[in-house]
Amino acid sequence: MRNKFYLLVLLFSVMLLLGACGGAAPAVEQAKEKAEDAAAEVKEAAEGAADQAQEAVEEAATAVGDAVEEATSSETPEEDPLGNIVVASGDPIRLASALVIAGPNATLGIDSQTGVEVAIKERGDVAGHPVELIPEDDGCSAEGGQTAATKIASDDSVAAVVGHSCSSSCTPAAPIYNDAGLTMISPSCTAPALTGPDHVPSFLRTAHNDNVQGRVMAEFVFNELGLTTAATIHDGSPYAEQLQQVFADTFTELGGTITAQEAVNVGDTDMRPVLTSIATGSPEFLYFPVFIAEGGFITSQAKEVAGLEDTILAGADGMISPDFVSAAGEAAEGMYVSGPNLTFSGATYDQFLADYVEILGEEPVSAFHAHAFDATNMIFDAIEAVATTDADGNTVIGKQALRDALYATSGLEGITGTISCQENGDCADPEIVVSQIQGGEYVPVFGGAMAAEGEEAMEGDATEEAMMEATEEATAEATAEATEEAMAAGEAMAMPECTELTPVNLQLQWVAQSQFAGYYAAVAEGFYNDFCLDVTILEGAVDIVPQQVVASGQAEFGIAWVPKVLASREEGANLVNIAQVFQRSGTLEVSWADNPVATIDDMAGKRIGTWGFGNEHELFAAMRLAGLDPNNPDDVEIIQQSFDMLALLNRELDAAEAMTYNEYAQVLEAVNPDTGELYQPEDLVVINFNDVGTAMLQDHVFVDGDWLAEEGNEELAVNFLAATFMGWQFCRDNFDACVQHVLDAGPTLGESHMQWQLNEINKLIWPSPDGIGIMDQALWDQTVEVSVDGGVITEPPGDDAFRTDLALEAHKYLNGDVTGESFSPIVVELREGGE
Repeated sequence: MRNKFYLLVLLFSVMLLLGACGGAAPAVEQAKEKAEDAAAEVKEAAEGAADQAQEAVEEAATAVGDAVEEATSSETPEEDPLGNIVVASGDPIRLASALVIAGPNATLGIDSQTGVEVAIKERGDVAGHPVELIPEDDGCSAEGGQTAATKIASDDSVAAVVGHSCSSSCTPAAPIYNDAGLTMISPSCTAPALTGPDHVPSFLRTAHNDNVQGRVMAEFVFNELGLTTAATIHDGSPYAEQLQQVFADTFTELGGTITAQEAVNVGDTDMRPVLTSIATGSPEFLYFPVFIAEGGFITSQAKEVAGLEDTILAGADGMISPDFVSAAGEAAEGMYVSGPNLTFSGATYDQFLADYVEILGEEPVSAFHAHAFDATNMIFDAIEAVATTDADGNTVIGKQALRDALYATSGLEGITGTISCQENGDCADPEIVVSQIQGGEYVPVFGGAMAAEGEEAMEGDATEEAMMEATEEATAEATAEATEEAMAAGEAMAMPECTELTPVNLQLQWVAQSQFAGYYAAVAEGFYNDFCLDVTILEGAVDIVPQQVVASGQAEFGIAWVPKVLASREEGANLVNIAQVFQRSGTLEVSWADNPVATIDDMAGKRIGTWGFGNEHELFAAMRLAGLDPNNPDDVEIIQQSFDMLALLNRELDAAEAMTYNEYAQVLEAVNPDTGELYQPEDLVVINFNDVGTAMLQDHVFVDGDWLAEEGNEELAVNFLAATFMGWQFCRDNFDACVQHVLDAGPTLGESHMQWQLNEINKLIWPSPDGIGIMDQALWDQTVEVSVDGGVITEPPGDDAFRTDLALEAHKYLNGDVTGESFSPIVVELREGGE
């Protein structure tokens, strides 16, 4: 009886185990048949021979074991294109760092490594695992970077890398990691080439791009210090050489003269020969963005060279360290240093600072601790987004999946700002300041919140201020009288009289094209000059953030999408929307008529493209309304597309993101291989997010609130808006002439594309029911709601986030149709390639 009971229990266990492996199909079914046969034998054995029963039991157990093994192997996750990292239950996830932690530049890397350690401490477990840090020294050199990267890449257990410290180290390391399928995020490698045309996919950074830093320093020297001659020194590293070149190019563009561009070697101690050569050109300013040791020698020895006694000295973020102040001695006092804004605040940074001091024993010793903290948290977020669990309970991290998740980072609120990664690996929300060394401390004097203070410090004496105030009061009184008279007569108010133009900058969010036609027309037609303004239009680029440019005082006016400015506001930038130019969204999702994605519901199970970088919020909000989770590949496969339509044209996507005025036209400018003619609108199916109900407000004019509060600037803003609105009226009513103004500005795309773009842009502006530039409260509320739901911001902004009074005041200067009721779009014939 005992044997019979044992056999029955075992048989029951066998059947339960087979049921638990239910999805493994053929192998389990075969095992089940074997188990049933074995059960029959067990019954016979139980009635007769115990030995035979035991044999049957063993055969059944073997069959089940084989079935379970086969079933388990069928559940193993598919191999990631770059390979999988498998972390056993209870084992740590291994994160490598490659930072300079020894030698003369050690404070740079130690500062960043402490930031990594703080992130690990505060995060705790990641995807259910502790985190183990594997630190390597990158030596701040090409050789050190290669050595550290080779060692890390040989360790199959490493998930990702925070590093390297220096661009000379990052440059050789990136391809090594790329070959190994690893991804690195640098907190401090800032050389522009790292995210340029030859960008290696393994490389991302939370540090700024030196295209920004070099420009800020050049503008500070030329515009704020009023200097017109400068020289530079670099040390041959990618960081120093490229940064000084950006400075030199920008300084020359502004009207300055570069008298010399010299180089020293890393390790040099006698800088006098190079300094003597530079002195022959008598530069007013000397910029040497090198590292601590060489920077210390240049600074101290420059004071000893005849001809450089009065030359203003300056360095960059590689010299932000108490070690540099010690190395340069008294000679460092009064010199300038450019670098990231380190005036962090808020509860997150307060906790970070406490943990940093607990780990290192002192407050931050260099410039990139917060950038390393943010980089580490980016990696942790990405791991948790892509990690899966296999049948053995192991955590599996796909290397390609991890890299894709990192590039898809958007709207991450870090200490350094809002982090959104672009396709070339730039993820920072860069804010550059210029500091002056005063009493051994780095004191910000330009950029960020200090821009206004720096400008005030450079103003004239009290008499001049009193004269300016009197002039402004008289102007205000005259303007008020003229306004009343014009209003009474029902006519536009006369333009202000002036004897001198006020120079201001307008920062666009992209390159010259018809998207910004109204601003170019206002320049070309003299409207800005009529309103006493000398407007310089600054083109955008992938590494230029208009919010940062305006917040740092480099431009008085900026153009951007509303959600991006809301995110910057929440990070502390006091930016104010003063004119909502676009009244509706231009975002589409485009598919083929022969494979239509005609509704959001149709996206289920499809390959849906988006650019990311903050452009996905309308799409994702629409998906959530339709019950689809954009983060669940079982619902919909989200694919990050390039900023073009090639993936759709190649049928790699079922639907692709496009703007009405740009990418949609790019499809219509392409040749249909089946017909030999251009594609036609009937070949396509579009989803317009204005129809879906998740559209978000886009192009608007914004300013810094602190700047706006300064006396006289509200009047200046009204004048700017009046001239701008006239520019857009001109482009509505004088189509061909407006397109020509854009073509004269040198767009990268051709005439027919610019014609199409202006026609579509006019549709986004006109009609403006309450008048051009006036906010539609319902669309503002919708934009805020989608921004909160999508995690762009955590809470609605305050009531001061936008103003309509300045735009309404500007309307008093306008003639003709200010609402666009008379507007009718035209038919534009596109040509191949947009020519």
